Amino acid sequence: MAGLKGGVQPSSQQHGFSTISAAFWIAILVGCGYVFFKVLPAVNEHFSVRKAIRSIVASGPSTPLEVQNTFDRQKSIDGIVSLSGRDLEISREDGVLVVTYAYDRKVPLTTDIALLIRYAGTTRKGAL
Repeated sequence: MAGLKGGVQPSSQQHGFSTISAAFWIAILVGCGYVFFKVLPAVNEHFSVRKAIRSIVASGPSTPLEVQNTFDRQKSIDGIVSLSGRDLEISREDGVLVVTYAYDRKVPLTTDIALLIRYAGTTRKGAL
């Protein structure tokens, strides 16, 4: 810097954001935030489905019809719209009631673009 007047560095040594790069990163953050807030209700619904099914199985229902009816009552309380009691696969394994479910949720991002999320779960021991 000894040879430069006014202490200005040559452009090859300057660091920092330009206006264009700042605008680019702001646009990326806004886009990610938009997608996040559009997807958030679908993720929240999935956690409600998982919680409802786990609490139903823990209450010890005796028949698959009882599980379906209890889920249908719970879904109206929790605002679940993507799944009904008839969509649940209910079986017994080693005397334990196992409920398995899978469903798709389409999240519209714009008029022409939608995000498809596939959810699945089970109460089977050792399953993810």
